[in-house]
Amino acid sequence: DVLSGVLISALILSSTYPYWESIDRFQLSSSFSPLLGVFLPLFLSYSYPQLDHYSTTRGDTTTILGASGGCWVGYWLDHQLGGPLHPLGEKIPARLPPLTLNSVFRGGARSLLGIVALLGTRQLVKTLSLKALFSCYSVENSDPNARRRREIEVPYKFVTYMAVGLVNSILVNRGFVLLGLL
Repeated sequence: DVLSGVLISALILSSTYPYWESIDRFQLSSSFSPLLGVFLPLFLSYSYPQLDHYSTTRGDTTTILGASGGCWVGYWLDHQLGGPLHPLGEKIPARLPPLTLNSVFRGGARSLLGIVALLGTRQLVKTLSLKALFSCYSVENSDPNARRRREIEVPYKFVTYMAVGLVNSILVNRGFVLLGLL
């Protein structure tokens, strides 16, 4: 599986390389980009093959697609808001600063802020989406198999990790800038 994945990835990367600039421009500038960033991963999540037994792979795939879709829409929105915020004069790619007590503190503060924001977002959206889906499908939240049902698992994981991707690509980075942690 791993070798096949590496070979498929190499094939995709090498065949799409000439189009990366156009894809990037479309992703950041097109008004259709956020729609595609939501509906393509959602379609792929629902298109996951049905198995005759439960497997966590559908949920894992939905998690990855949801986070990717959230980042996609977040990067588009960030670009529409004027691009990523960087400290004045900072060029991309940024140089690594010297390792000082201050840089270690700032790195720790960024990690802590990111962890709190992303775990908080995940917990809040997961709880709200599960409550809404359980109510919509008249399922008891004490049912241990309820989260395994496709009509519940795909939307709750997709919405949860879409929100995590959005918070990661917009709010956390802007929080770093506003708090002077970059």
